[in-house]
Amino acid sequence: MKRIFYVLFILMFISTIYGQESVRRQSTTTGRYTDRPSASRYILSTTSDALLMTVKVWGEVQKPGLYDVPIGTDLIELISSTGGPTTRAKLSKVKIIHASDKNNESYVSTVNIKKFLDTGDSQFIPEIKPNDTIVVPIKPTQYILTSLSWTQQLLSLFSAYALIIYYTNR
Repeated sequence: MKRIFYVLFILMFISTIYGQESVRRQSTTTGRYTDRPSASRYILSTTSDALLMTVKVWGEVQKPGLYDVPIGTDLIELISSTGGPTTRAKLSKVKIIHASDKNNESYVSTVNIKKFLDTGDSQFIPEIKPNDTIVVPIKPTQYILTSLSWTQQLLSLFSAYALIIYYTNR
């Protein structure tokens, strides 16, 4: 009996590990891959005469990663190039971490994209600078839904164990 339980438990554990989404390398507009080291702040595009800058996009967007975008790109264009925000994104508190040349210090600004979407006023949308990191946070309600998912999985395991005990002792 215990052997069956252990085998089932190991199988469920292995299936959860291998069922996770794998990390994929994202190709940028220059044809390079995102797992490359950052060699310079600006890159000349291979497809046009545009000068590109490298920025990082993290969080709740369709394709987070490292992007080479033209100088002068604003936040909306950048998020659009990632495929847009996910439904779990909290657009009222998007953070931009600006890398500073002097003293290796950074400063953080918060942008309310939701306000731009409501009003259409582009003054709420900043221009992106080289080596900026954009973080699109997750809505707080999504944390609750994620924890409920884990609770449901634990209850399913307990239910399966109880059924095995019930039918083996019968």
